[in-house]
Amino acid sequence: METVAFLVAEGRINAFSMQDVADRAGISYASVYRHFPNREALLEAMYEWGTAVARSQTPPAPRTLDEIPAWVEGSIPVFEQHAAVNQAIMAFLAAVNSNPESRRSRDEAIDRIVADSTPHLSEAFARRAAAVIRYLAGSQGWASLRQRFGLDPADTAAALTWALQVLIREIKQAEAAAGPNRQEEGAES
Repeated sequence: METVAFLVAEGRINAFSMQDVADRAGISYASVYRHFPNREALLEAMYEWGTAVARSQTPPAPRTLDEIPAWVEGSIPVFEQHAAVNQAIMAFLAAVNSNPESRRSRDEAIDRIVADSTPHLSEAFARRAAAVIRYLAGSQGWASLRQRFGLDPADTAAALTWALQVLIREIKQAEAAAGPNRQEEGAES
């Protein structure tokens, strides 16, 4: 799986063969085919392996909005340690336009946290807020700040946690402004 991740991270997602994997991994061509019938199966397995490695090393998933910034801050060292794997995962997701189950379940968990925290706000507001949180909390946010903008790991963690704290504060303020007391006051006036 590491071999596949490194080939993909090198920009070869569409330009490697099963023989390339076997040669670089130091195993037989037949061994690769015995476990993976085609490149797509190999790429999907690499994705699942990479996410499992990351999940096993990151802090426990957040249960509340307030836990999200610390969760992301604790995830940055894992993203750094497995940079090539994260780049390969992002390339895989972009190339096959896929939304694997493990990614969907993480997204749904964040969606639930936001929805539970915003019962008095519109579904559209909650959906937009959750989407931004998912972006900032994921490897795409990390990669953008590291690769595109050249931030070091400490600055990346600081920027992501700051952005999440600001967003979460705004979400809470909007919820407080729309809360049941506000609606009752409006009904009395």
